[in-house]
Amino acid sequence: MNFKKPKFWDYKEPGLISLLLLPFSYLVQIYNFFLTKKNKIDGIKTICIGNIYLGGTGKTPLSIETIKILNSLNYKTCFIKKDYSDQVDEQRLLESKGKLFCKKNRIDATNSAIKENFNVAIFDDGLQDKKIKYDISIVCFNQKIGVGNGLVLPSGPLRENLKSLKKYDAVFLNGNSSTELSFEKKIQEEFSNIKIFKSTYSIINLEELDNNERYLAF
Repeated sequence: MNFKKPKFWDYKEPGLISLLLLPFSYLVQIYNFFLTKKNKIDGIKTICIGNIYLGGTGKTPLSIETIKILNSLNYKTCFIKKDYSDQVDEQRLLESKGKLFCKKNRIDATNSAIKENFNVAIFDDGLQDKKIKYDISIVCFNQKIGVGNGLVLPSGPLRENLKSLKKYDAVFLNGNSSTELSFEKKIQEEFSNIKIFKSTYSIINLEELDNNERYLAF
């Protein structure tokens, strides 16, 4: 589903609109609480790379790097992605880097991977899937944006409360912001058991670019 993200989601502090929407945010959290039963999938190891912030946090690039590492260790790996009509570009990108199983239901996609004898399935998104208990769960954040105003939908940009980090294995802080250390410090202080990793983006083909030309990067 395509929509324009409200600006107030990324304010450092909740504004009036966020506060007015809080009752609906509580309903979302109650819904999440009562739908927490998940089942372990036998026959394949599962790694989910997702987010709790609704938006781009670097899940797909990290999924691609993960499959590169596992392939180099001689694991037979694949991608699992739920089939959304507005994510065709991401699907094609993943297909160019490895085997992709993409169906309306992640369980069905995983069962197809098991039938083809894959060892490890990397889920690009799906942390909030109420049917699957993953072997490893990784949460991605944009290092600069963090959690926005820190509130749950629709008051803020979070799919679930920040406290939910305690049930995940690792956090990746992606991006090139070297000044936003408060969010990392907050995670370290409140979730001492979770592993924190940081990544940055860099241009790998600078030598191919003409300094006299103008470029549009996206």
